[in-house]
Amino acid sequence: MNTISEPKTYAIFANSAQRKLIEKLEKNGSKVFQFAPLEPVKIASEENIKTIVNALAQSDWIIFTDVFAVGYFLEIMEKKAIDFFELDEIRVVACGEAVADRLRFVQLHADIITNSEDTKIVFSAILNYVGETKIADTNFFILKEIGFCSALKEKLSESKAKVTEMPIYQLQNNDKKEITKLKTLLKGGAIDEFIFTSPEDVIFIKNYVEPEQLDEILHETTISAANEVTLQTLTQNNLKAQRI
Repeated sequence: MNTISEPKTYAIFANSAQRKLIEKLEKNGSKVFQFAPLEPVKIASEENIKTIVNALAQSDWIIFTDVFAVGYFLEIMEKKAIDFFELDEIRVVACGEAVADRLRFVQLHADIITNSEDTKIVFSAILNYVGETKIADTNFFILKEIGFCSALKEKLSESKAKVTEMPIYQLQNNDKKEITKLKTLLKGGAIDEFIFTSPEDVIFIKNYVEPEQLDEILHETTISAANEVTLQTLTQNNLKAQRI
């Protein structure tokens, strides 16, 4: 476990929950760059909700790509008064332990929990479970962020599976200067350590730096996690991280 001792230059996605941590860092003489979390916005028009409900009735598998996709899906389920037990016949893929945790909270079981968000690894896990001979007769439903390019849909389609993909939320950041500033600091080696406090932070940083690869832009920066589930999420994104 890493301890916060000598002064460094840190970066963090800041909100009220991190106030004490930021104060602790600044108290020992460290400089802390605070970046604004992105704002997730649910896409829940009546047409989209109807598509989701219909897809559930026809799907063999539902794939949750991240924690926001889970959260907004559960909101829609509640709005339409759909009992979670009605999903017992549908198999579930959780892309990462953080996603599986959110599902467990409402007693939804994940049949596949991947240890990586890499498309090849997720596809391989599905193929091993379903079987090469049966995948062509299988219906998959993928919930994702709008604008997120799902290579998984392409891989499944290549195997002749039937795939429905639904954007269920989008992340908004109207401050382009923030994005430019963060990229410049990371590329210039100005940040010694980036502290992530939640799985959501990992989604935020991916959106900040896209289309560049996360592991490449952070390769000279120490990466720390405030808890185990965030550490797992960082690892699943091919980032070598430590606990604080």
